[in-house]
Amino acid sequence: MVKSLTFDGQTSWTVFKTQFDGVSSANGWNNRVKASQLVASLRGSEAEVLQGIPSDKLTDLMTIENALEARFGDGHLTQFYRTELKTRRQKPGESLRVLAADVE
Repeated sequence: MVKSLTFDGQTSWTVFKTQFDGVSSANGWNNRVKASQLVASLRGSEAEVLQGIPSDKLTDLMTIENALEARFGDGHLTQFYRTELKTRRQKPGESLRVLAADVE
């Protein structure tokens, strides 16, 4: 059995979700167990998202994941990064390697 994780905001939601999916797959968890483990993994202010979920939905994996994605997901950053990418220009004396690394 692979040890469960904790989500406390030290990593991004996307990274945590990827790791959580790996652990849940390795452990053979069904969606109900995944939901319970996900709820149990939340720490600190990240656990406060549970207050917005009705108690009868705390075993529904999609409801929990959607709430976490809405609160901690990276989707809202897409437009910011798109704008930043459009306006990024090579600085005087900046090598193409540095520019490429910054854009990535």
